[in-house]
Parts: sequence; C-alpha cells; structure tokens
Amino acid sequence: MIIKNLNRTPVKKIAFRWQAILSVLALMTSTGISAQKPNVIVILLDDLGYADVGFQNLPASSEVLTPNLDKFAEGGIIFKNGYVAMPVCGPSRASIMTGRSSSRFGIESNRGTMSTDEIIIPKAMKGTGYATAAFGKWHVGGDIPGTDPVGRGFDYYYGHVKGGGKDYFMDIVEDPPCWKDGSKSPGVNGRYVTDAMTDQTVTFIEENKDQPFFAYVAYGAPHSPFKTTRHLLERVVEARPQWAPVYERMLNGEGHWDGDRYNFGNFRHDGMGPDDEPVIRLAYISMLLAADDGVGEILETLDKHNLRENTLIFFLSDNGAALHRPVDLGGVNLPLRGGKDAVHDGGIRVPYVMSWPGVLKPGMDDTTLVSSLDIFTTTVELAGGQVPQDRVIDGVNLIPYLTGEKQGQPREALFFRRSRMGSLRSGDYKYVIRPENNQAWLYDVTKDISESNDLSDELPEKSKRFADLFYELTRDLPHYEGSKFSSDDD
Repeated sequence: MIIKNLNRTPVKKIAFRWQAILSVLALMTSTGISAQKPNVIVILLDDLGYADVGFQNLPASSEVLTPNLDKFAEGGIIFKNGYVAMPVCGPSRASIMTGRSSSRFGIESNRGTMSTDEIIIPKAMKGTGYATAAFGKWHVGGDIPGTDPVGRGFDYYYGHVKGGGKDYFMDIVEDPPCWKDGSKSPGVNGRYVTDAMTDQTVTFIEENKDQPFFAYVAYGAPHSPFKTTRHLLERVVEARPQWAPVYERMLNGEGHWDGDRYNFGNFRHDGMGPDDEPVIRLAYISMLLAADDGVGEILETLDKHNLRENTLIFFLSDNGAALHRPVDLGGVNLPLRGGKDAVHDGGIRVPYVMSWPGVLKPGMDDTTLVSSLDIFTTTVELAGGQVPQDRVIDGVNLIPYLTGEKQGQPREALFFRRSRMGSLRSGDYKYVIRPENNQAWLYDVTKDISESNDLSDELPEKSKRFADLFYELTRDLPHYEGSKFSSDDD
C-alpha cells in the first residue's frame, strides 16, 4: 500500500519558455477569464471499449450507462480522431506521463520499468506552484526505489503500484485517509476500490481548491477481473431493462456471490460457454458505472467550489478493449478493427474528450488528430513549466489549435509500434506494416473505419510515401525483445 504526502517544492525561479507563457496569458485575457493558472485533471479508464460511452452514439453505446460522462462530453470537445501512443496498459501510461512514445525508451510491453531519467508531468511542473497527485493504477514501475509516483515527482499518491486498480474489493488496497478520518463514508458500494479512488480525489481537490492543482485519476475499471456489486448491477438493469434476463442468470450463478458482491473472476478463453459473454458484458457495464459515478462526483466538487470554469479535464482510455469478438472481454470496440495489443485502431483509437469551459468551445471534432502524448506538453506549458529540450517530445500543446490561434493539424503523423507490427496515421489514411514478412496495408479510415479495404495496390505511391515516413519516424528507436523493427532485423 502506498499513501504518501510530501511537502511540495517551494516556488523557484526556473527557466520558463516565455513564448508559451505569454501565449497562454494572452489566450486567457482574450477569453475573458482570469490569468490564474488552470487546474488540470486527467481521468483515465482501463481497457474501455471505443463504443462503451453513450456520447459515442454507436450501436453498442446504448447498452451502457454513462450519464455523467455523457453530460461532461456535451460540454467539451469530443475528438473522433483521438489516439493513445500504445495499445497496452503500461507503455500507454508511460507515454502519457512523458509525452514521448514509450518506444523511444524501449518499452513496448507490460514488462520492464521506465528509466528514472524520463521526466514525467509533475516533475516538469516543479516550481510552478501546483499541487500534484495521482490516484489509482500506476503500472509505470514501482518495484524499484524511486519509480513509484511520489519518487517520480508527484506530491501525493493513493493507490497500489502493483495493480491495485484490479483489487476491486480492496483486499490489498487500504482504505483511503478520507475514510479513516471520517470525512467520507466508504461509498455506496461498501469497500469498493473505484469509490475509494474517487473519494480521495475529491478530498485532494477540496484541500487544494485555493491553488492550482494537477490530478491524475487512473481508475482500474472496467479492466478484468469482473468484480462488481448488487447495487451497481441493479442500477444498470433498472435503466437498461434488456439486461434483466442476464442479471437473473447471474443471480442463480453458484460460486460467484459473496453477500452483495459478485465475482466472475478473470476471463476464461478455454471452456467459456455462450452464456458467459453477456454475463461478462453486464459485469463490465456495472463496473464502468462506478467510474461514471466518480466522474460525476469530481465534477460536482469542482462546481461546488467554483473551479469548473478554470479546470481543464482530459478523459480517455489507456487503450482499446481486450479482444474476444463479438464481446471484447466485456467491452466493445466496434466498428473499429482489433483491440488491445493491436496497432489497428481498435487498440489505439479511444474515446477522447477535452473540456475547459472557460476557454474551449464545446462540440465534436472529427478532423483534428490528437494523442494522449499531448497531455504532457499541454499541461506543462499551461502550468508555466519547462518542456524538456534535451530529448524528443512527441506531444504538442493542443490549446492554440483548439482556440484558433494556430491553424492546421498539430502534427503530420502519429506512429505506433507493438511487437511485430507497426502503423502510422496521417490525414485520412492509416498505414499498417508487418516487417518480418514485408507485408503492408493502407486504409482510408475516414471512409473505412473498420480497416477492411486495403488500398496499397490501388495507391502504390501513397503507400510508399507512408512507408518512408514510418521508417523516418522510427528508425532511431531502440531495439526491444521480439522486435522486427531494429536494424539488426532488416
């Protein structure tokens, strides 16, 4: 269990990028809000399916219950071309924290620990007057001294570095301090970890409401194992009656219930019957509802203290839902192709929303190519921190592009590498490559979102240009175990 609270580094004179600071101040003045630095909150879900929030308005979106997220998205920008840097948990989170594709520092799987030389968001914000905290799943090291969130630069962390987000009934994760001191009760679901992460996040906001803060809220939901409560299940069934027959079957399931707690356990590829998939789906949806409740409480707290107008919130998933069609380990990525672990869009294209009521005009953006990498640069520059100049930073500050200060796309392309495959998104097109057998595919994902119609033979010059661009962007990346992308394997 890790619960740490250290005194913040005093405000110091540091070498800011004055152009970025002046740009932000001018932006705030032009939009009529105060020049007070904005709060920033990153809300990250785990293995959330592309279709599994109501605001996506896809066929599977009607099966889930996400009222708070839907209301939040209505007041923000919903990006239809929102990507994460990697299609698997640990590398994706490392990329968010550093603004760098984790391929740059040799991590493309859940094995390995990010080097302590990498600079994460709170470390880059030191000296800016921000309180910083992380809650929930870390998955970016922790076993080695100095690699837990506080060792990396956060002022405070509540969670468990070894994957406590999966400990839904809190057999490992201890009660948060706000439960222990009596300021909050143990949630409507009893000792349920999603409630605990929310309550401690709310406490952090309340304790730091008079100064700017950065909060990284990394819920473990709705990642397996599928552990939920009667209360959550019944709320889903009440709002979505189509799930009533499945819930009745769950009620009769021997060995899964302990009082009001339901534990399906981990996904079983072997021996899974046809009745199991809808059960997993319903459990997943109920777990997602707990996270949606948390988002609602966070927003309510911001409103209560008049902080919402000057708080920038990012919402996204760390990658796509884990694959087992037609139900992707509880989640649904359709109509995208593939899922977690894949460099097709089902693994890397995610629900992505930015909301800052005092600055950003709400709406749907189906053209801007944005990435989880951009969270780093956007946050650090808004805070007046120093974006590292001694290394490649893949993320960009999105705010000038979203306010009209800058025109065009924030970037030419995004590249992705995972195991023995790579891909590139640029403009309307998606290029996918398997170098070990010299295979490559080209898709127009604006017309073919499912990546089913290969255009590489029809558009050979475009395919060649994207092949050259992919290798130009990735040729200097380090070798990693199992890779077919290094020069040794050419």
